[in-house]
Amino acid sequence: MTFSSTIEEVNSTRRKFKISVPASSIKDAFQAVATEIQKTAEIRGFRKGKAPATLIRKFYMGDIVKKAADRVINEAYSSASKTVDFQIVSHPHIEPVNQFDESQDFEFSATVDINPKIEIKDYQQIIIKMNKNLEIDVEAEVEKLLNNYARALGKTEKDESGRVIVKGDVANVSYTVTHDGKLLEGKEAKNQLIELNGSNLAAIEDAIVGMKALETKEFPVDLPENFADADLKGKTVQFSLVLNSVETLVPSAFDEEFAKRLGYPGMDEVRNNLRETIKRSNEEARSNVAFEQVVEQVLTTNEFEVAESLIESTIDRAIADANSRLAKDAQIKPENEEARTKYRDWANKQVRGILALGHIARQEGVSVTDDEMLRDMASYAMANQMDPQQLVKRAGAQVYDEFRGQVMIRKVISKILETAKVEYTAENTDTK
Repeated sequence: MTFSSTIEEVNSTRRKFKISVPASSIKDAFQAVATEIQKTAEIRGFRKGKAPATLIRKFYMGDIVKKAADRVINEAYSSASKTVDFQIVSHPHIEPVNQFDESQDFEFSATVDINPKIEIKDYQQIIIKMNKNLEIDVEAEVEKLLNNYARALGKTEKDESGRVIVKGDVANVSYTVTHDGKLLEGKEAKNQLIELNGSNLAAIEDAIVGMKALETKEFPVDLPENFADADLKGKTVQFSLVLNSVETLVPSAFDEEFAKRLGYPGMDEVRNNLRETIKRSNEEARSNVAFEQVVEQVLTTNEFEVAESLIESTIDRAIADANSRLAKDAQIKPENEEARTKYRDWANKQVRGILALGHIARQEGVSVTDDEMLRDMASYAMANQMDPQQLVKRAGAQVYDEFRGQVMIRKVISKILETAKVEYTAENTDTK
């Protein structure tokens, strides 16, 4: 199909395609659509698909005009939009200039929002404050995790020496719990193994340390305010505990059986997976900490406008996300102007920040391969005990773009961190 087009700059974030299609192409579209309809048309007195073209036009002209117009507009706009040097970020708003008729040229406009190509400056020497614990030794972290798994999958052996139990041992205990002299049903335990490694309530571990096998002890325990049982939060209960035996933990050996219990054929696969998981987790944590700081500093030194449609769609997503956490009678209506106004500044900054990182990616030649995107998706799925295909079924094909975008942001942040001045602190960095 032949056509001619020009592009008008409406403003910095909007362009209008002005497209003219000659009558000859319009006539071809009419004929093609009429022929397609003729193949399946059923008109009394004629076999299916055998009615003459004149009758097809008589009975189906409305359908012919609509389908031919859609075809001409879609094909012409699609071809015209492929030759531009800017990124289109919205669906086109189509406006016919004249009537669609096969006897004359057809003109229409297609207005779109765009992401204008700009050069981001002054991002190479950004100052980032980051918690010291995000500066990690990956191999050391791998060994730490392996040791944790080895202890979790290990076994215990009774110590028959008669010695007292110490930190690092495993206590086999039975106990009952009372409050105000009343036995708490469901809080008792028999032959429970408690590893004295600091992960339990300090009062319980401290009471057990120094006991010998078969010794009994009664002691109070102050339960924390965040205790799981709401009725006992912040209260003091009384434990009556017997140490059945002192046991030592024998960690599992790093062998093929250990690997298979973790779901892998061998230790190389275990280490490789842990390495990738740790790297991804650390990269994601560093990216999360740096993101707001990078965006804040980049946007301070780089002024540019963004398409209104991107801001509006970001507000829509924010409201939908808020509604997912609200009761039905507290839902926010998408058209609620007060709510949309509340989210507008945040959405504007969010869109500008993401687009700024996209421009930096272009300037630095940062891209994301399909393999990188799929590996990130698989790592996320494994961490959440899901099959990657479940993600696709649940979120649709757009999940690929979402993961590609997440990887892109992390890669850009990592690139910026290469030249940024990173100040490590002992305290948590506020990332809100």
